[in-house]
Amino acid sequence: MLTEKMQDALNQQVNAELYSAYLYLAMEAYFKSINLPGFANWMSVQTQEELLHAMKIYDFINQRNGRVTL
Repeated sequence: MLTEKMQDALNQQVNAELYSAYLYLAMEAYFKSINLPGFANWMSVQTQEELLHAMKIYDFINQRNGRVTL
């Protein structure tokens, strides 16, 4: 069971990770639009890493009967 303070902190982190993933995805789209596939690929890797972080925390909250708020 998570304390409310811990659950709130974890939810803030999930949202920060998802926000970062969104920014990296936007940068990937930009680099693709100006034909820089190497940079686009790097941003894609970063997007996936942030999503992985978010999902690990998401699962952690759910496994402890917490409530994820996005």
